[in-house]
Amino acid sequence: MNPAKKIITGILGGSFDPVHLGHLQLAQSAIESGKIDEIFFIPASQAPLRDAPVRVSPSQRLDMLKIALENFAYPFTIEECEIQRGEISYAIDTAKFLSAKYPNRQFKWIIGADHIEKLSKWKDIDDLSKIVSFICAKRIEFNEDISALPPCVNLEFFNFTPIPHSSTKIRENLADGKRNLFMLDQNVEKFILKNKLYNT
Repeated sequence: MNPAKKIITGILGGSFDPVHLGHLQLAQSAIESGKIDEIFFIPASQAPLRDAPVRVSPSQRLDMLKIALENFAYPFTIEECEIQRGEISYAIDTAKFLSAKYPNRQFKWIIGADHIEKLSKWKDIDDLSKIVSFICAKRIEFNEDISALPPCVNLEFFNFTPIPHSSTKIRENLADGKRNLFMLDQNVEKFILKNKLYNT
């Protein structure tokens, strides 16, 4: 008897500092590609390759993500394992945790094309590649140069037309007293303003 078909779950990790509409568009494009069945949004406590520390607390970033996803049911889910771990969020640790917690799922880690050359720096990438494969958002101008890709990595692409949204730009705008209605979910922005986040 053949084993039951596994659910293909995309992992969308990040600091979400703050979560913006570009994150949601990326998730929607990944689902529409037909290559995954659902997405786990996984906010990091502290991403290992991030240049600067996160600006607001893990609980506040988690609250913003919950607000942003209020109008989305399945196939979008928040998995809080990295926040609960409370330390630098290495993908290998998360992959091991998820594969043990959800044995009926096959995991694909969602990345942007700019992360291809960074994969060789991910901790224990050889072991990680035995647990998850990777699915990459292919921008129109991207030439699919995978020469920097570690040979152990199984990578596939899906089409993605990005919108020019950036958590960094949003933080800069907020520090300058500017609004971000076109980049943020309206209720996320209300939460930010109410709690006076990113003011300085």
